[in-house]
Amino acid sequence: MSKSKTSKRVAPSRPVSALLPLIGLADREILTRLVVTGCVAAAANLISLMSLSAELNGWMRGEVLDTPFLIFCLSLLVSYAFSKRFVGLVLTTAFSALAGVRRRFLQTVTLGNHADILDMQARRSFDLGNHHLERIAALLPNLSIAANMMLVAVVAYLYLWTLTTVGATLLLVAGAMIGGWYVREAQRTRALLGQAKESEVRMLQGFSEIVGGNAEIKLGKARRDELTQAVEADVARWEDLKRRHGRNLGELFSWIATIVIGFSAVFVFIFPRMGALSAAELPLVTSVILFLARPLSKFLNAVPDYIAAEDAANQLTTLLATMPAAEYAPSKLARAPRRFSAIELRGVRFAYRAGLRPEPFVIGPIDMTIPAGGVVGIVGANGSGKSTLLRVIPLLFRPDEGQVLLDGQEVEGDRLESYRDLFCAVFQDHHLFTRLPQGPTFDAELFREMLAYLKIDHLVPETGDGLLNRDLSKGQRRRVALAVAVAEGRPIIILDEWTSDQDAEFRTRFTNEIIGKLRSLGRTVIFVSHDGNASSVCDVTIHMTNGQMTNSQMTDERTDAPRPATALLQETA
Repeated sequence: MSKSKTSKRVAPSRPVSALLPLIGLADREILTRLVVTGCVAAAANLISLMSLSAELNGWMRGEVLDTPFLIFCLSLLVSYAFSKRFVGLVLTTAFSALAGVRRRFLQTVTLGNHADILDMQARRSFDLGNHHLERIAALLPNLSIAANMMLVAVVAYLYLWTLTTVGATLLLVAGAMIGGWYVREAQRTRALLGQAKESEVRMLQGFSEIVGGNAEIKLGKARRDELTQAVEADVARWEDLKRRHGRNLGELFSWIATIVIGFSAVFVFIFPRMGALSAAELPLVTSVILFLARPLSKFLNAVPDYIAAEDAANQLTTLLATMPAAEYAPSKLARAPRRFSAIELRGVRFAYRAGLRPEPFVIGPIDMTIPAGGVVGIVGANGSGKSTLLRVIPLLFRPDEGQVLLDGQEVEGDRLESYRDLFCAVFQDHHLFTRLPQGPTFDAELFREMLAYLKIDHLVPETGDGLLNRDLSKGQRRRVALAVAVAEGRPIIILDEWTSDQDAEFRTRFTNEIIGKLRSLGRTVIFVSHDGNASSVCDVTIHMTNGQMTNSQMTDERTDAPRPATALLQETA
């Protein structure tokens, strides 16, 4: 059976913004709706300002005007309604897109290639991805308000242009100069933030080392001092960088506030003396300038947030690009057959990708047959490929060459899901879930029976809600996991060195009793063991050495004498 190869992706040109496509705001229809909604809100804001200015001029002339007041009230209501709609549309679209990213995480874990998921260190990658996603989600409300304020500033500036072209031009030039300086300073500040992040990561790794190896460092002063000094150095560097970052931000915003107020003074003190503004225009122009200060200040304050969100979006986009595609489309109708005759592996080879192991490792070619209801033992030394073969058989690791057949038919494409549903496994790195399966195929009575049989029932009380006690030793957890596997009712049980964490009683019972118990329940058992004597309970025994099958034999039920496993291949062909 050939495994689909992952095609090499051609690196696309980097987009201007990673954030906007990620949160769904690069869509033309959405952008059009946002611009129209924001401009209506901005125009209403400006009209309210103009009505205030008109009322002020009326009072200065000794007149009381009712119309500006009515316009002010109406425009204020329109501004509120459309600003609320603008922010709501941004956040609704963005959070829907981020929820889609989380659903993609879920699909990758459940349907992605198992080897690819191991290769990308799934737990760390998804934790990191969710961290970046949460950073973006936390910054979005402030950024949406800042975007609305920016549209207000644009509309106000266009109105200023109609009042004084010279003033608007000077404001544009000054804004470009300030913006260029601000971007340069923001990049410098961002660099400090990046360095602080690197120090923080090293610091947290150091804390993790100290916590994880707490017993060891308490027994060795030299090692403890070495780790402590390294963490203290990272803490000191993080503190210094954060202080410099804070000082830079404070200086940046102080200068911007000073420049905005100073520029307003130019319109008040200089333009009237130059004849560029009349006394009648001065209050309105000054009001517009001061009005511009608020949205500009809000926008500039949001720039560091935007930079942080872009940084998180870039890293999240990079992570999404490395995620494996789904192996198959899930089907609600796919059900594994509860009866089968045999599973065959013909010429199967599997090679680890770079990154999964420190050096290349290949198993195969593997030719073997697993009879229904039989017991298959895979034995060999450490690193011989036993556990790898155990993941190839249920196609968790897809072979690079060869075929896997179920009752003579190759397992491929839409048959993969139902084939895997034949198996239930307790791997070395097994995960004991917090809750028991709730489906109709789970036999709760058999589960309690198996717990008693494995002498673990007193530590796993019935809770009524399916919750499991996981505060157990490794050996106890393996016994609970085996009880769950049996109660799930699947026809094949895989056990990966199940006895490795058991005491002497259960190591002995495994071959003398437990295998027989599973066989009596009609289960096909495939297990890995270091114990060469385990072949006495096996129908088929596979010996592995450096990824190769060095010996394969089956036991004749009539004579209990071993014979080559190829005989079974001939019988089932």
